[in-house]
Amino acid sequence: MKTYLALFLVAAFGSGVLTPLLRRFCERYGLLDASLDPRRIHQKAMPRLGGVAIFISIAVALSSLILVHNLLTQTLRTELKPILSVMICGLLVLLIGVYDDLRGANATIKFVSLGCVTTLFYALGGRIEGLSIPLVGQVTLHPIVGFALTLLWVVGITNAFNLIDGVDGLATGSALFSSLVLLTTSLIQGNARVAVIALALSGALAGFLRYNFNPASIFLGDSGSLLVGFMLAALSVQGSQKASTAVAVAIPILAFGLPVVDTGVTIARRFLSGRPIFKGDREHIHHMLLARGWSQRRVALVLYAVSAAFGLSAMLFVNTGSGVPPLILLVMGVAIILALGNLRYHEVDELRASVKRNLSDRRARAINNLRIRRACQELSAAMKLNELFDAIAEVLESGEFAYAAAELSCDGHTMVNACAIEIAGQDRDSHNLKMIDGRVQWNWQRQPHGQIKLDEDDLWTIRLPISNEHCSLGHLNLYRPLTAEPLRFDVSYLTSTFQPAIAQAAERIFDHAEQSMPRQRAATAR
Repeated sequence: MKTYLALFLVAAFGSGVLTPLLRRFCERYGLLDASLDPRRIHQKAMPRLGGVAIFISIAVALSSLILVHNLLTQTLRTELKPILSVMICGLLVLLIGVYDDLRGANATIKFVSLGCVTTLFYALGGRIEGLSIPLVGQVTLHPIVGFALTLLWVVGITNAFNLIDGVDGLATGSALFSSLVLLTTSLIQGNARVAVIALALSGALAGFLRYNFNPASIFLGDSGSLLVGFMLAALSVQGSQKASTAVAVAIPILAFGLPVVDTGVTIARRFLSGRPIFKGDREHIHHMLLARGWSQRRVALVLYAVSAAFGLSAMLFVNTGSGVPPLILLVMGVAIILALGNLRYHEVDELRASVKRNLSDRRARAINNLRIRRACQELSAAMKLNELFDAIAEVLESGEFAYAAAELSCDGHTMVNACAIEIAGQDRDSHNLKMIDGRVQWNWQRQPHGQIKLDEDDLWTIRLPISNEHCSLGHLNLYRPLTAEPLRFDVSYLTSTFQPAIAQAAERIFDHAEQSMPRQRAATAR
């Protein structure tokens, strides 16, 4: 235990000493983050390359074990290859990050480079060879499948920590909680090689966090976030190779809960929005919290608590055979969904609306669509204006509109228009049929609404032109309050089915009125 404590202190002390030295070095030689990227929160240039101090601290701490001779170091000497594989590959990832910090690298270069390093890590023995599936047991993977899964996991987790590095101290603190989870798990399992690397990483992160927490005086940079993400992913692979079902599957995912959730949400919302998945934006979880007016410090502390909650839930999977862990996963899942729902993501709101449309509103939408179809059938037999407007009113009675107004005219023939109203007989008064400026006017209003003022700012309207191939017969305006519930029918039914049916009925009614005019004149003469 003294060796473990000394290892942590050496790493923490080394990081605490090297970080300010590295900061001054960066300031002297202009190695600053002065990007004008709008996603940046800081308005002034800041030193970066924090990953260099973290890596050197880890390397110094692990190298100090050479001076110690006890049971722990004897065990580690037999497992030197796995330790070196993590450190060598970690150094390569650090160099990739340094290049990105100094010269800039696009997503393709970074992914290809990380893929090559992961391939080397796989060749050196860091690989996922099997999966423990509930109710099935241990499943041995084909080498190609195992390589693909290793590549996906390591590269994915590496970039996940890079994505959450947007607030002072967030990526560093989250990685510290994750490394402590891996440390605790490896100690319980007796996995010495994972324990010492995780312990050195924890010490280096703790020493660096002093300078990286808000207000930060140095950034992790891509060199630090990629390095930390890779080492945690690599340790989780090595730690799960001989672990039990729950430990092998649940603990790595929960240990990296915050970056995994943030990355998953980022990919999902960009896919739903039709935006490039690898194009950056300001809609990560920490950005959404900042948009609510939270300070960087508050955001970091709250997300530390989230990381700690994920870590504590991961510990429940160690050496347990009870049914509590699945229940914890369910509770965590529900909590994540509720939390994301309160972050005001447009994609989440649209998913809610889509679910409502397809589940709770499905029956109402089907009823309203059928009502339009039946109205079209009635319109096909309409010979009078009152029959036409009865069919229109049947659609309006669905409750989707508050007011409607129509204006019809037979190509400007006033006498034909008047005859059409006369044919409607006594129903013209009950249907508000009037002749105004030689045109047929009709309006409808839902009860118990008060008098609708069409110039009010809280109404929107759909205007359906009523026309045939030869001329315009008028129009139908449908009015709706802006505060009303979403429409519960397919609007295309109005344009593709309802509007043509109204136009055909109006044309037929005016033709019938025009043919009836000679008979009416003869009856008047007698």
